[in-house]
Amino acid sequence: MKRLRQLFSSYWFNFLLIAGLTALVLYLTLRNNPADVLQMLKTADREWLIAVVVIVIGIRLLNGLAIKWECNLSYPQYTWLQGIINAFTGGFFNEITPSATGGQFAQIFIFRKQGIPASSAAGVLWMNFILYQSTMVGSVFLLILLRFHHFYSTYSQFFLVVLLGFLVNAAVIVGLWAMGRFPKFYTWVCTTGVRIGCRLHLIKDREKAIENLNQQLDRFGREVGILRHHKERIPQVAGVHLLRLLLYYSVPYFCARALHMPVEFSQLLDILALSSFLSMVTSFVPLPGASGGSEAVFVLMFSTIFGRSHVSAVMLVWRFMTYYFDMALGGIVFLIARHLKDVPTMQERIE
Repeated sequence: MKRLRQLFSSYWFNFLLIAGLTALVLYLTLRNNPADVLQMLKTADREWLIAVVVIVIGIRLLNGLAIKWECNLSYPQYTWLQGIINAFTGGFFNEITPSATGGQFAQIFIFRKQGIPASSAAGVLWMNFILYQSTMVGSVFLLILLRFHHFYSTYSQFFLVVLLGFLVNAAVIVGLWAMGRFPKFYTWVCTTGVRIGCRLHLIKDREKAIENLNQQLDRFGREVGILRHHKERIPQVAGVHLLRLLLYYSVPYFCARALHMPVEFSQLLDILALSSFLSMVTSFVPLPGASGGSEAVFVLMFSTIFGRSHVSAVMLVWRFMTYYFDMALGGIVFLIARHLKDVPTMQERIE
């Protein structure tokens, strides 16, 4: 198990894994009707493709703006450009590590180069996580309510997984809030919950697990306290995250339009809902970028809207733009940022 963890922590192994899964997906996608798919890709509308590029870049720019606003609560000199660099770096490392586990470590590294201490950087990332997670849960809940009957009857084989993913993401925020607000619930988690985890061999070191839990809860409590004193910032950042999510969920619509498919604007709500459900399902895929799982689930879920003969082409454009293109941009930004001159922190300036 230890060797397996070391293997998956290797960036080179993850790159090779992504390349292998990509080749497999391309083979499975093109084996039945390669001529039709390639023809659709060759005749794609450039203007709509440019629109997709703008959306993908815009999503990172918006995340950079959210990071800037959160940093400005303690560091007014922090700029949008610095936030953008941090957002692209986090996205890149999330996309090349299993279950998106490497992004925050890389972002703390960039924060440190930008003059933000590691302790403050961790707090900003926690605040960003709290507001993003809450906004995502709220938006998915609304989409589920709006289209529950239709999608439950059409995608019954996936909908239980969608609901499970939603409940897991919602439970993270609700659980942290409950532990901070209700001491009895916190005590139960630290005793009964951790003991159950040890018996199921999900937790190896009980004391270390409780220590980590205390650290995470302490950070959560500090950031909630900061947000309480800056309530005007909450709707601003939440609004940016909501716009990010809506743009991301709408990408399949623009990809379909780029491929000259007769997609009506009235179908946009269904596409937004399906994209959010796709994110819920693929959150359980423990591979870099949910490679393999994302493509397969996309084809299965969107085939009812785009048709079985066209959905593969839409998937290829969607996956390239939202994953490979975005990953390449993030990698370029990180390579440039890592060689920039370090900005001393306030404490270092005093010393």
